[in-house]
Amino acid sequence: MSRRIVIGVVAGAVTVAVAVLATLGYGGRGARDASPAAPPPKTAAVTRTTLVDAVHLTGKVGYGTAEPFAGRLTGTLTKVAAPGTLLRRGDVAYRVDDQPVVVLLGEIPSYRELAVGVKGPDVKQFKENLRALGYRGFTVDSVFDGSTAVAVKQWQKKLGLAETGFVELGRVTYLAAPVRVAEQKQRVGEQAAPGTPVLTVTGTDRSVTVELDDKKAALAKVGTKVQVQPAGGKTIDGTMAAAETVQDGGQTKTVLTVSVADQSALGGNDGDSVDVVVVRAEKKDVLTVPIVALLAVGDGYGVEVFSGGGRRIVPVTVGMFAQGRVEVSAPGLGEGTQVGVAGQ
Repeated sequence: MSRRIVIGVVAGAVTVAVAVLATLGYGGRGARDASPAAPPPKTAAVTRTTLVDAVHLTGKVGYGTAEPFAGRLTGTLTKVAAPGTLLRRGDVAYRVDDQPVVVLLGEIPSYRELAVGVKGPDVKQFKENLRALGYRGFTVDSVFDGSTAVAVKQWQKKLGLAETGFVELGRVTYLAAPVRVAEQKQRVGEQAAPGTPVLTVTGTDRSVTVELDDKKAALAKVGTKVQVQPAGGKTIDGTMAAAETVQDGGQTKTVLTVSVADQSALGGNDGDSVDVVVVRAEKKDVLTVPIVALLAVGDGYGVEVFSGGGRRIVPVTVGMFAQGRVEVSAPGLGEGTQVGVAGQ
């Protein structure tokens, strides 16, 4: 009696395949050698290979989900960064009443005016940015002192601002990392208001977005390695970087973001479709036969082996099913052995 080991295959498909094979006279308990006068059998060789059980998903190239970029100042917008613009430390996102709103980097949002005598981690964060922009003459600590005010005046002069020595609320906006402008939500001439998004922004690296329905949502596991295959391009390594559950028209779906380290290899244009391959299982250096070579043998499986002008049924232990083939093992079964197949 053969021991059955099935990985990554729908049992119903195997049952149908075995039933078809039995109908064609390929097996079952008590199968006998065919008559020498029978038509030449259809055979295939046992091969040693790597089986890969993979799921293919369709993704789209882009810069990920856009997030709102809102300010704190009130006034008339006189300049707004164009879509595609990169905003890094020290760059101007837009201008209100012809005065710049400046991007700085940090995790603490701007929530108060910074002036001489103010202390706290937000002061240190601002001073770290001043130092990174090349200003000197002050200590990077949590105290806004006179030397800090001097550096601020130098910074304000370069920006064309009044040299007050303090930083009013709304003059700077902190981001965790540089961003790319996705869309202008407001245009020049419109009124800026606190909390109203002027722009939407994304990350600066392109990624691949995949939408998964409920049946495939379990595939979304952050950190999983995948392969990205652009049309006509080479295969690129990717990683599941984020997964978000969203509601769309009353239906729940999972939006998966795949990061790609080799940005140049991604190529193409925004919105291009790519194939995302998720490997669920892999077996290396195993003996395999076409699935249609399997026969029903008792409560297990077997294959019909052709050698030396004869044929015999050999019970086999099956393993992984993938790519139209199945892993098999049996005493005496080796690479190159010819086995009977149906429909080949």
